[in-house]
Amino acid sequence: MKRNVIIKPAILAGSALFAGFALAGDPASNAAIAPASDLEASFGAGYSSDYVFRGNNNGADLFDASIGVSGSGDNFDWAAGLWLASYEGGNELDIHISASKSLSDNLDLTLGVTNYSYFGGAGGGDDLEPYVSLGTSVGGISLGVAAHYNESGGAADHDIYWEITAGLVEMDLGNNMTLGISGMLGHFDDGDVDTIYGVSAGLSIAASDSITVTPHITHTIDGASGDETVTGVSVGFGF
Repeated sequence: MKRNVIIKPAILAGSALFAGFALAGDPASNAAIAPASDLEASFGAGYSSDYVFRGNNNGADLFDASIGVSGSGDNFDWAAGLWLASYEGGNELDIHISASKSLSDNLDLTLGVTNYSYFGGAGGGDDLEPYVSLGTSVGGISLGVAAHYNESGGAADHDIYWEITAGLVEMDLGNNMTLGISGMLGHFDDGDVDTIYGVSAGLSIAASDSITVTPHITHTIDGASGDETVTGVSVGFGF
């Protein structure tokens, strides 16, 4: 049965381009902590006209903030972070951790888990969602496929949610601006057949070496829930 799972406007993944899609990649494991020189930190905040996640509109006026850290172990990379959101109808706190390993020069494997906590609205409780994803690049297009599993009995409960993503365009426009366009296909493997299609575009503007402002737009097509178009802007700080 499909439940009201939600979308992360992307800061956890570190890319405002995918601000409408919960792309492969959220949380980590028993990785050894990397030396401080290998650590990277990011902070972000944003606003979106609606909170749409995997085809479902959870409410209007999404305000969100995030913090993330990442680093490298001996044979893998790791990442962890928090995402806090407030929108019409509720609030959400996500905690994620993941570990990634290169299987070849052009194939990466990621294992992770995300904990979704809902509060201050009609729903409540926690959901724990482990996932596995593969990423590669073909002809300059970055491709990813992920399987997310959630049978924790909470608001976002589902069997397997499959998602295929493609980074279609990344174009340097000059003047510290980069245009990115991505696409996705998602499918819930339980209950009524529900397949979701989406395309997202973002214009990343480097305000400084560490600050990026990204206005974005996302359009999703969901046979069960109908079409949704979301606009917004995010600000990211990287260190």
